[in-house]
Amino acid sequence: MLDGMWSVEPWIPPASPDLGALAMEAADAAGLASLRAWPDIRKGGIGFGNLPPFLCWRGKAEGRWHLVLVQAREVGARVPGARTAPLPEDWLEGLDLESLGRPLRLHPDFPGGAAVHVVHLSGADQFQVRSLGPEAPGLVSEVLKRISHIQTWHPAD
Repeated sequence: MLDGMWSVEPWIPPASPDLGALAMEAADAAGLASLRAWPDIRKGGIGFGNLPPFLCWRGKAEGRWHLVLVQAREVGARVPGARTAPLPEDWLEGLDLESLGRPLRLHPDFPGGAAVHVVHLSGADQFQVRSLGPEAPGLVSEVLKRISHIQTWHPAD
């Protein structure tokens, strides 16, 4: 593991398998009759609904895969002088995490499945996260440390 604690690296989702097919497989396994939405591959990241693509990082903690999704716009806004279009104020709370995360948990790049964490950068050095699977705030903090100039991140209260 890197830094003695976490092993994290960027993940560029491959074109195959198709995320729509994984979404249908996951819906069948969950006993769902229909799907309203599912993730897609956009600009080297994961797209979902009307949101811009998420940056994707994967890592292992305690022998389990974790997929961390961070909004590129929020990371870009941390660059001094950056001007990016804001995201809807309540985008994290309104996110259909099940529809986004269910197929990603089954991706073959994560043997045995993965926990999925969607991150919102809510303050100068704070983040909020919604997780599908076991939480991993230390792993999320490590990802944020690697993609920003801020070296200490904290979960928001």
